[in-house]
Amino acid sequence: MDDRKSLQIYEQRLNDVLDWVDTSYAQPLPLEALADRACFSPYHFHRIFKEYTGETPSNYVRRVRLQKAITKIEHGGRRSLSGVALECGFAQSSDFSRAFREEYGYPPSQHRKGRVAQDSKIRQDLRASAGYRELSPNEMEHDDRFEVRIEELPEQRMAYVRLIGEAYQPESLMAALNRLLAWGRERGIYPGATLVSTSPDNPEVVPAHQYRLDLGMVVPSGFSEDELMAYATLDRRRYAKVHSLGDIHKVQRAWTFLYHRWLPNSGYEPANAPNLELFLNSDDSKGWETLDLDCCLPIQSLSSSR
Repeated sequence: MDDRKSLQIYEQRLNDVLDWVDTSYAQPLPLEALADRACFSPYHFHRIFKEYTGETPSNYVRRVRLQKAITKIEHGGRRSLSGVALECGFAQSSDFSRAFREEYGYPPSQHRKGRVAQDSKIRQDLRASAGYRELSPNEMEHDDRFEVRIEELPEQRMAYVRLIGEAYQPESLMAALNRLLAWGRERGIYPGATLVSTSPDNPEVVPAHQYRLDLGMVVPSGFSEDELMAYATLDRRRYAKVHSLGDIHKVQRAWTFLYHRWLPNSGYEPANAPNLELFLNSDDSKGWETLDLDCCLPIQSLSSSR
């Protein structure tokens, strides 16, 4: 087996563990279970995982659970903190409160939306990702005339390359994209296949050096999956979509428009799922300075119970 294929098999196994934690965070996730999922021995898995992600398995699981907890606190209605703790996999509320305070520097009872980025102890790390951030409303001086469409996207399968801690590094980003495009060309599905950018992480909560970004390519139905790429399913879901044709700054303004201008008056709230960017560029022949994409915010009907 050549070095390239060996590396890709490692990445696929480890990405499968990361994706599994994202969906199974509420259940017990001991080291042995994670290692078994990755098909590595527990003895070696700990070090392999840390080399790939930059953090230990236990720290990663805890961080994902805390991120899920913040989402539930902000959008989960009248849940008690003890209920949030149990729903997010903490054995008891005291464990949750201690972990939250250690990570962010204040107790969960004092959390409000945006506080992590404003005054938690990881705010300096969060600022490292300011190159691709949500603009404040008073920074939106352009007359972009964005229009929102509500659409339900079907379930789709995508192959993806994952960046961990390198999403804001242009060289790493382009290297990952070129790897994905080369793979698609070898299999005859690109040009033509839809490209997707998404992340299971909230950039307002996760520091740049831990932030994950998935660059994906939608594969056709019945596609024969191989071990050279990781795969994930994009669930059937309703989205608010805004089209952006321009540079990365226009993409930023599109997201800010969705969150700050449209969402509060829409009758919708964000669903507990990642945002998507669906690229409409049919190929890469004109480069990537001009981005033609849809910003897709997962939504559900606004609940009046608070």
